[in-house]
Amino acid sequence: MEFNDLSEKEQKLVVSCKYDLFRDKAIKLKEKGIDNCIHDFDFDFKGVKITEDARNLIDLVVPQIINYQGLTFLRPLKGLGIGGFYYFMSLFFLERRRQLVTRFEGYTMDSMLMRNSVTGNEMWLINKVDEISDEEIDKYMKK
Repeated sequence: MEFNDLSEKEQKLVVSCKYDLFRDKAIKLKEKGIDNCIHDFDFDFKGVKITEDARNLIDLVVPQIINYQGLTFLRPLKGLGIGGFYYFMSLFFLERRRQLVTRFEGYTMDSMLMRNSVTGNEMWLINKVDEISDEEIDKYMKK
């Protein structure tokens, strides 16, 4: 497994949370293209309308996953927003189990424990978003 420029801590996270399986699917999606993965069982495109906005989001996120983003605060996912994060993760059978929000001046680090509904594997992913209001957070929190 090639870790590019990952720190030792990040390398251990890749292995322990099986991020490489997630990354391999992102590589597959990039290489084959969305249209050729629509009926692939590695992805949950069933009943999903792929709009131009969805294609743009996928094109934005896939290279980030390939570059191991999302593992830590130093290497978060960027540009997805909240809705885009959930949409993208659902395509990979990932659903939120827990969420921790850390606010900074002007942005928020949204840390989510994601569970693969097929394999049961879990991993924490970090999504850096513009500052989130309490009302916005409440929309996505389980009550």
